[in-house]
Amino acid sequence: MQVSVEFKNNKGQTLRGVLHLIRNTRKIRHQRPAVIYLHGFPGDATGPRIARFCRILSFLGHAVLRFNFSGTPPSDGKFEDKLMSQETKDIKYAIDFLEQQHGVSSVILVGHSTGAIDVALYAFRDKRVEKLVLLGGVSNLKEAVKYDFSDEQIKDFKRKRYIVYQNPEKWTYQKKLKRAFYDEFFKLNVLGSVKKFKRPILIIHGEKDEAIPVKKDPHELYAAANEPKQLVIIKGADHRFSKLRHALKVILVINKFVRGKITPL
Repeated sequence: MQVSVEFKNNKGQTLRGVLHLIRNTRKIRHQRPAVIYLHGFPGDATGPRIARFCRILSFLGHAVLRFNFSGTPPSDGKFEDKLMSQETKDIKYAIDFLEQQHGVSSVILVGHSTGAIDVALYAFRDKRVEKLVLLGGVSNLKEAVKYDFSDEQIKDFKRKRYIVYQNPEKWTYQKKLKRAFYDEFFKLNVLGSVKKFKRPILIIHGEKDEAIPVKKDPHELYAAANEPKQLVIIKGADHRFSKLRHALKVILVINKFVRGKITPL
């Protein structure tokens, strides 16, 4: 069963998403933490791939919340004002929502790509975060800026102080993004935040990740993480784990991790 939900962030903006409940229930069962899925940039949490991912996790017995960060429709806020630092704040209010409306006392954060950056930056600050999962995450934002933006876009950030997305097949078509988002790549410290997180952490990366190098970033994240920790490389998988067989492997690994089973590298 799934239900549409909405809640406010620190700016009073309404964030919208979906809560996947365990089958045959209308409330979250509290035998284990709820899972919160955080989407990447400039993606969203409303597409069929992520919906399927969360639906299968709920079928396996985990309540799952997925929502769109502020600035990503249908949540409130302007796309041009997006900041990773604001997305980390949005996470707090998602947890607050589950605690206040559903009595959830602990959560497991699952972040993909930029969502993995956000959860890494946030998790150590909140005792309600019991475990952390980083999917296709980056270790060094100063280098990762080249993963998200082309050389021409970086020039536009510096010259115009904004960029405009030009791909008509994407929902971001003709949308502006201000330079403040780019500037944060040189201010935020992913590895330093991971080092401060003292609870179990799972790092999953696709062997054929075309966006973030598999030989570097996941291994640096693993080295920075505290025990207990696990690194899993999904053979043949791309950045989005877009093939069903790869997505199912990711789900099975997360399911074991959520249930308390962790295998060292």
